Amino acid sequence: MAVFANAAGALNGYFLVAVGVTEHVGPVTTALVVTLSGTSVVWYFYRPSLRSRWPVWKQALLLGIALGTNSMAFQFVLRWVRLEVMEALGFLFSATFLLGREVVRDVRRKTYSTVLWPILAGLGIWVLARDTSGGAGSGLFTAAVPAIRVLDLQIPGWVPGVGVVTVTAATYAFAQKRLETLDKGIKGKVNTLSGFPVLAILFVGAWTMEGGWEGMTAGRWPYLLICVASGAFGGLFGAVVLIKAYEQGLLASTNAMLLPLRTLLGTAMGMLVARIVPGPLGLVAIGMILVASRGSAKIQSRKPGSD
Repeated sequence: MAVFANAAGALNGYFLVAVGVTEHVGPVTTALVVTLSGTSVVWYFYRPSLRSRWPVWKQALLLGIALGTNSMAFQFVLRWVRLEVMEALGFLFSATFLLGREVVRDVRRKTYSTVLWPILAGLGIWVLARDTSGGAGSGLFTAAVPAIRVLDLQIPGWVPGVGVVTVTAATYAFAQKRLETLDKGIKGKVNTLSGFPVLAILFVGAWTMEGGWEGMTAGRWPYLLICVASGAFGGLFGAVVLIKAYEQGLLASTNAMLLPLRTLLGTAMGMLVARIVPGPLGLVAIGMILVASRGSAKIQSRKPGSD
């Protein structure tokens, strides 16, 4: 179930890029429509009472803030990060948040083997980016990253790019941990109720940042309908299936062990959509990233207190 849900989540983002949604629709509007459609599907399965007690609503608000921020940031990631390295970069940052404590603990114990996986992953991503750009040094990010000036100083393009990747990874890690720690009986209820703060955050963001109703919809209805279909697909095959897996005892650490599969699938899909074929160095780099991903999964499989 978790493999299926993760595959659906990975494919959904690349689908939006492939059909031109990320190019023609504002990022927050895209996130809003996709989330609205997906929340409707989740609501159909769980239908929680709006009279739920404060402890349930409190968890829903915390989860909703994380998911709303994640949805918004991910749409910027789809625009600003090169597709062939997007999944690998997301893995590196997400695993850092999920495993950073373990790595620091091992370093303090003078066990340095766990430090190798982020180094290997970072090196593999750098090599892959260089290989697929023909050695031109275009880096990890696209030309869509806006030019930002602060105090009349030009901010390097990689700064906002790293920023949205970091926010996406941090909120993803927080949401996964939150779903793991919730009681089994309220996971679906909390996740469904979290749709209200998510939609509130995205609606305010889309209305203020993307020109109100006219700016959000002008000439974009075909793409907005695609967003509706994408959201329904993600809600059913991503959210509902993953929630049911958590209800049956899935741990965030176990889910993270599936990162190698998602990383491989996402990298392949990114190259397919971008119409890029890796060279020999690129294939080696992908291998390095997968080894690093497997290493991070192995760390999470350790029992508490083990070395």
